[in-house]
Amino acid sequence: MNQSQRQTAVVVIPTKNEENTIRAVIAEVREAFIGLPYDVEILVTDDSTDTTRQVARECGAHVVNGGGEGLGSAMYRGLKEALSFNPDVILSIDGDGQNDARSEIPQFVKPVLERRADLVLGSRFAKEGLVGYRYRSVNLLGTRVLTWILRRMTGLPVTDSHGGIRAMVPEVARELQIIGSHTYVQETIVDAFEKGFRIIELPSAWRKREFGRSRVVGSIPKYIAYTLPVLLLRSGQHIRALYAVGSLLFVGAFVVFAVVFIEEGFTLVLGHRTPALIMIALMIMAGLQLLFFGFSFQLLKQIKRAVDRVEYGEHGSRAMKHTRS
Repeated sequence: MNQSQRQTAVVVIPTKNEENTIRAVIAEVREAFIGLPYDVEILVTDDSTDTTRQVARECGAHVVNGGGEGLGSAMYRGLKEALSFNPDVILSIDGDGQNDARSEIPQFVKPVLERRADLVLGSRFAKEGLVGYRYRSVNLLGTRVLTWILRRMTGLPVTDSHGGIRAMVPEVARELQIIGSHTYVQETIVDAFEKGFRIIELPSAWRKREFGRSRVVGSIPKYIAYTLPVLLLRSGQHIRALYAVGSLLFVGAFVVFAVVFIEEGFTLVLGHRTPALIMIALMIMAGLQLLFFGFSFQLLKQIKRAVDRVEYGEHGSRAMKHTRS
């Protein structure tokens, strides 16, 4: 292909103590782009305490600090920083070597290149035999729960809640807003859906980790405990629930007071009905608190989005120093 027709791809790789795998992952990514109409830049967003950064730099990758707040925050930083390369496509892939980048990257960039999709998700459960090791039953159950929640929230026929590889047009990363520090994979789907981007899912094989253990799905119950509150906030159900219960408490307090008032012959001399008055006061206080919590949660979500807009600027990226050897 003529050099002037070539495009730019940025591959974001989040890492945490992947010194044993990052060299092979970067090599596979570079091999995957042989024959594709892209010039590739590799961006490692790192929270490691080992030599991962040094190895990544030796391999010619750009390295940025992941922030130390979890995979979601690291990926968010990486995707926003990828925009500074003015890419035509952005990919993300895990740094643990479980994805076969060499064979899968060409498949995942194709729908973007052909303008058939804006966000391409990877699924280990789109068909049988994609997971190359024994997947723990508790993890499978947790994944099914999260996938069901995503289906309910978006109506999309997704089969995996957190595949390890995906591709997207830069607009998806530019518009991306997330709340949680561990929920990037789910929130990206919800956010892209809410903003009208076209989303498709492709089968993605998972190889067994050769080194270490998963830092995302090592404990699915704990992962769900992080994820469910954030997805609840994203759905807005917490606002409706808190406002509804708060309003019901107000109505209930009014009904109880009306009953007491009628029973006492429409007189306001109610000193001897202290228990009922205490219950009415508690119902009103609880209703006020629930309404306040609903308002506060919504305000915090809006503040988070405002802070992100200020931090990452109008175009989605912020000035961060790339380091290369």
